[in-house]
Parts: sequence; structure tokens; C-alpha cells
Amino acid sequence: MLHIGFDDTDSLKGNCTTHLATKIIEKIYNKVEFLDYPRLIRNNPNVPWRTRGNGAIAFTLGVKEEDLNEIISLSIDIIEENHQEDPDTNPGLAVIKGNIPLELKVFAQRALTDVISINDAKTIARKLCFRYHLIGNGRGIIGALAAIGNTLTPQEEDFTFELLTYRISHSIGTKRKVDFESIKKMDRELAPLVFNNIDEETGKAIICPAGLDPVLYGIRGEKAEVLLKALEIVQIEEPMEAYCIFRTNQGTDQHFKYSISAIRNFNTFKGEIEVVDTPKTLVGGHIIFKGMVTESSKIVDVAAFEPSKSFRRIIEKLMIGDKILAYGSVRYKKEFQSFTIQLEKCEIIKIEEQFKEESPFCPNCGKRMTSDGKEKGYKCRKCKYKNRHISKLKIPIEREIQLGVYIPPAQSQRHLVKPLIRYNLPSKNAFHFVNNWWKKYSSN
Repeated sequence: MLHIGFDDTDSLKGNCTTHLATKIIEKIYNKVEFLDYPRLIRNNPNVPWRTRGNGAIAFTLGVKEEDLNEIISLSIDIIEENHQEDPDTNPGLAVIKGNIPLELKVFAQRALTDVISINDAKTIARKLCFRYHLIGNGRGIIGALAAIGNTLTPQEEDFTFELLTYRISHSIGTKRKVDFESIKKMDRELAPLVFNNIDEETGKAIICPAGLDPVLYGIRGEKAEVLLKALEIVQIEEPMEAYCIFRTNQGTDQHFKYSISAIRNFNTFKGEIEVVDTPKTLVGGHIIFKGMVTESSKIVDVAAFEPSKSFRRIIEKLMIGDKILAYGSVRYKKEFQSFTIQLEKCEIIKIEEQFKEESPFCPNCGKRMTSDGKEKGYKCRKCKYKNRHISKLKIPIEREIQLGVYIPPAQSQRHLVKPLIRYNLPSKNAFHFVNNWWKKYSSN
């Protein structure tokens, strides 16, 4: 059994680590046995040097001993030849032989929530790897090790699948030609076993990325066989180079499973927060309020940014005394010397009662009383009754928010956030391979 992980082969200028994975699959497929789908593992989405979704790839393979070095060398050669040439691209490849050590699984959990240094990863690689390979400063070794260690064992972890399709090289940079009506049809027929295809607020299709990367479109779902049905329904008007189904932690909240309420820059955060100041709207439409972290009593800013759309309106309606279970990322703002929790989702767990005050009714005649002057109580204009000790009535006001989980619309969700559509689905205790889980059409 051989595990190969790699990361940081793309940049914001182009390329895609999943696309490079298909190039390796093409070269090794007939020489190995795939014991798992290629795993697409999203790690801590807050690290400042990530490219887009901070995803890394791992293969778990059955390999003949005599083919071992060839498989590893082929993988390294393809990464050397196909990674994005960019000063900020620093690929890393890791190889583990046999069972995955517990220490590497713990490392993978850290990679979901913390910032890990290159030196820490290199120490792990030297200790545990059968072989590893670095290009540039080798930052990709962090994701490579984390992808191997994050096995998404069905009895222990939630998982989803994503079918990614790829463009031929001379189409890259042009407008993607995917038929919108067929996307709607696919979503209508296959949901909830597919998710996040159409943004519920704008009606916009969100399966196609923007930019220069080679992905044509991607569909996320619960079962690989459902994604093959989706592939048949979605119509395209340009040639496809290849497609591949990945098993992934996308849409699972896995990073929050291992998060705590510690306040550390760039870490993920999960913890109870009490609202201590009225939410305010900043320039640009961002909503922010002061909150106290229950576990540590620390005061932090809590923010819902403009792209979260209707989610901001929920946060805006919070009031002093309300409590939420906050899920997000931590940022330290040096200019304000303060920490901000940037919300990815929240659960409202306590709502304060809200009242309006009204003048009391006269106990004699039942008419509404009026003030008799400062600290003089109230008087009744009809029957002349006065009472300096009577108080205003407190009338409960129905709050515009309710207890429950609130998540930004699909277009604004990060890769790892679990969408509401998945909340009531049964857990998956196993997975099986489908025929044609990947296919190569053309290289031109």
C-alpha cells in the first residue's frame, strides 16, 4: 500500500492541483490499483498563502514492490513538468508506505484548523515518509502530508464527492460554455444528492469557476454514481479534456469538528459568544459587533462581510445579551490591536426578550394615563386619578430572529462549510467505486 500526497502546484495565475492529479492518474492507472478515490482535502481556509480553496490531493494505491520507484518517479516528474511557474508556487510531494502513522493523522487534524510551518512539516516528512520531494521552499509538503493523513474513514468522518471536468488547453482563458438550463435541470432532478449548484438568492449557476484555471465545471454530491448522472445531464458547448471524481471533505464542516475557541491569528474558531454591543453597519455593507467569548471572557469583534448577503441581515438583528455559537476564522488587526472573528456560519442559541414601554391604564376607568411630570407618576385625564408609584407597562416585542443555524447563501460559502441541504441526510458508512470514475478525452 502506497500513499502519495501533493500540494501547491497552482497559483492565482492559473493551473489546478486537481488537474495535475488527472495527469498522474493517466500515467499510473494501469500500473496500480486505486484503493480509494483520489482524495481532495481542503485544509485551513485562513492561511494567508493559500491559492483559492487550499486543497491538496492524496492517492491511496496498491503497488507491486517492483513498480514502487517507477510510480514515485513518474509522479515527481509530472509535478516538475506541470506545476505553475510562479514565485509563490512551492510544490511538495510526500510518500508513505504501508499503514498511515497516527502521528500523521494528528498532523492532518492540525492542518484543518492551525497554521503549520514548513519546518514542522519537513520534520514530519523526514521522520515518517518513505520519500518526499520539494520544489522552491517546499511549502506544499504541508498539504501533501495533511492530505495523506486525512483518510476520511467513513465510520469516523463525513465526506462528499466532487466531479471535476477539465477544459482543453486552448479553451483556457475563454468564457466557459456550459448550458445554464441543463444545470437547473440537473439540480432539480438530483438534489439533495447534489448541492450548491445554484445560488438560492441570485439564481446564478455556481458550478463554473472564474479565471484561468483548467476546470470547466464541478458538481458536488453524496454519491459517485449520482455525479455520473449529473455528467450526462449537464450540456456543454466546448470540448472536454477529462473528468475525475474525487472523494472530499468539502461541505462537511470538518475544520469546525476540530476547532476550539482559542483566539489565534489565522486559526479556525468555534465557540460561544455573547453580544455585548449593538451590531453596526460599516462602509461597504459589512456588519460588525463586539462579543465576549464565553470560555475566555475575551472581547473580540465579530464580523459578517458584505458577500454573505442575507446572512448579514441576521447578524444585524442581534442585540445585547443574545448568544451565538460562532463558526469562523480569526484575524488580528494590527492597526486596531484587536481580533476579529470572521463568521462562516452561526447558531443562535439564546435570544434576549425585547420590550417596548407604554403608559399604564387607569385602574379606575381603564383609560390610558399620561405623565404627571418628572418623578410624579401618572394621571388619568378622564377621572382625575393620580398615582406617583405606578410604572410604565413593558410590552413584549416579537424578535425578528429565531433560534437556529444560519449559513450564508451557496455563492458565499467556503468549500468546507456544510450547507443546510446536507443537515438531514443519513450518514454514509461506506463507499464503493463506480466504473468510469475518471476518463480522458483529449489533450489538445
